[in-house]
Amino acid sequence: MSNVLGIDIGGTFTDLILMREDGAVVEKVPSTPANPAQAIVNGLQVLKSRHGVDLSSLSLFCHGSTVATNALLEGKLPATALVVTKGFRDVLEIGSMMRPSLFDLRAQKPVPIVRRELVFEVEERIGRAGDIDTPLTKEAIDALIEKLRSVSVRSVAICLLFSFRNDRHERVLAKAIRAALPDVSVMVSADVAPEINEYPRASTTAISATLEPLVARYIEEMSRGVVAEGLTAPVYVMQSSGGVMTAEETAANAHRMILSGPAAGVLAAQRLAEATPYANMITFDMGGTSTDICLIKDARAELERESVFEGRPLRVPQFAIHTIGAGGGSIARVDAAGMLKVGPESSGAIPGPVCYGRGGTQPTVTDAHAVLGRIDPSSFLGGEMTLDVAAARRAVDEHVAKPLGLGIEEAAQGILDIADAAMARGVRVVSVNKGHDPRDFSLMPFGGAGAMHALTVGALVEVGRVVVPQRAGIFSAVGLASSDVKYDFIRVVEKPLDAMRPTEFDDVYAPMNAQAVDRLNRRMPSGATIDLVKTAQLRYMRQDNKVEIRLPTGEFSAEALDRLAADFHDAHLFQFGHNNPEGRIEVVSLSLEAFGRMGHARAEPIGPTPARQPTEAQSFRRVYFKETGWSEVAVYNRSEFRPGASFEGPAIIEEREATVIVTPGVAGHVDGGGNIVLERAPAKVEA
Repeated sequence: MSNVLGIDIGGTFTDLILMREDGAVVEKVPSTPANPAQAIVNGLQVLKSRHGVDLSSLSLFCHGSTVATNALLEGKLPATALVVTKGFRDVLEIGSMMRPSLFDLRAQKPVPIVRRELVFEVEERIGRAGDIDTPLTKEAIDALIEKLRSVSVRSVAICLLFSFRNDRHERVLAKAIRAALPDVSVMVSADVAPEINEYPRASTTAISATLEPLVARYIEEMSRGVVAEGLTAPVYVMQSSGGVMTAEETAANAHRMILSGPAAGVLAAQRLAEATPYANMITFDMGGTSTDICLIKDARAELERESVFEGRPLRVPQFAIHTIGAGGGSIARVDAAGMLKVGPESSGAIPGPVCYGRGGTQPTVTDAHAVLGRIDPSSFLGGEMTLDVAAARRAVDEHVAKPLGLGIEEAAQGILDIADAAMARGVRVVSVNKGHDPRDFSLMPFGGAGAMHALTVGALVEVGRVVVPQRAGIFSAVGLASSDVKYDFIRVVEKPLDAMRPTEFDDVYAPMNAQAVDRLNRRMPSGATIDLVKTAQLRYMRQDNKVEIRLPTGEFSAEALDRLAADFHDAHLFQFGHNNPEGRIEVVSLSLEAFGRMGHARAEPIGPTPARQPTEAQSFRRVYFKETGWSEVAVYNRSEFRPGASFEGPAIIEEREATVIVTPGVAGHVDGGGNIVLERAPAKVEA
């Protein structure tokens, strides 16, 4: 496919990339938090006015948005009702036995997303095996509808006991409610999360139902806006699992787009890992508000099936992304105990950092960089924005330096050091905490601020190298432009592995395969090809820790069963530090990732790196590093780099959308694919 547009809406900026056969068009415009869809319209207008793009010629438009994430974080949610089996009204109140802070006597449980007075019981019961123990009567349905009518809710979530075994009661209830209350959206757990564990299933269904009206309104506004600008291409939206779905499906699957933007960046990195020697990498996506970190092993990002968002379980496939509340807009302050804190509060897009000159008064990470000369105030965003360094110095001095008795440069460096420490902890969470040695991985920074902190964060965790990809400043938009249509399916099995025949695997997958192929054929663009990836979720009998194992393609065999058991024992040992080769294994569920491979904007395999040639600096300017103090530092324009170009730190590498900071003692070169490879020089050993 040609003429593919990717747009990523971040907390501070909205990034655009148009991939064409004759090259790429790249833009970055401010985000509009009050109306996120407006940033897309603004970006399209820039493409038309500045680059003469004919929007009617586009073949595909994929975008990622934080609208669902922001709604949950801000708590600005419409009234939602939850319908449960009689006796389970307090499922969200009771939650689970897990405590987020084990020794904190004052820890507060998260407020249920549905208030207790809006949780309604209905008399019915499906048994564990899927049989109907207590029928759902018309009288019970009518009584429930009258209760719902009296409370004026926008959405209804239905989560009945064991509906993943038999969804008949949920379907009957949903049909009746939709007929009686046509303006109310209805979500059923059999569609949202047809899996075991009542609390995560109810929580996920409630989250999806609560987000549905907000996401539906956003998609409607966005679609209306892009059509008004002349864009007629099919519109797709990124999911947390790294694939896109059609805009029409998004509202009914709102829970699948909570990590929409960050997932696109991980997808772009995975594409690069597939085509380069950097198959093992840790992605480091630092934007204006937060930093998202994910580990990629053997060119595949880990997919987790249950996470916790704001204390609430979310049962949905998503890249295993760890988010840190530290970004370019993170606010620095001195607390009552005299300690310097950075984040998680952010200046956001409005007013933004002090140096933006939009009314911000509190110093941020970006202001610290401006104070230390790391950012050229006259060429920020290609010269479209001039930074007020004097205002940034005053803010750092007033709010950090004077309260701590430090010089302005020391205070600014302290802000960066504390932000780096927080992000280094995040890198350890996805690597060391899961048994991976960071020294075996490359750190791949992207986002507007990623390459400014990659080397200092990498030094704290001792990563093998730092690899800065091309278009790092808009890398998530690159991922959107290279995405595939994707649907995830899962079926509960709960059966001992040694009691299953190979044909039973095929029997479970047959209806899933048919459903996946049918949906893809109706939703993916013409020319796309279907790819089905099967995985199994396994655990030891009577244990809770599950391990996911990828299954072979084609029909299952007895040899595949033996291989599955061996792979499970090995994976359990790696993830949890122990295994029991004699223990019985339970197949908890079987899942399917169904891709509509569109084949566009893939990373090309890189060629060999030419002999390294020292590169002359474009200019020099005074920059502060704690190792050197103020000194004249070489400044390079990345657009002038060619494969084989080499340089040494300290240095600054500038491009329109991002800045790369090369710290002292680091050597860099450009590989055959245009990526900047940065490696710390080995320590000299005294004779």
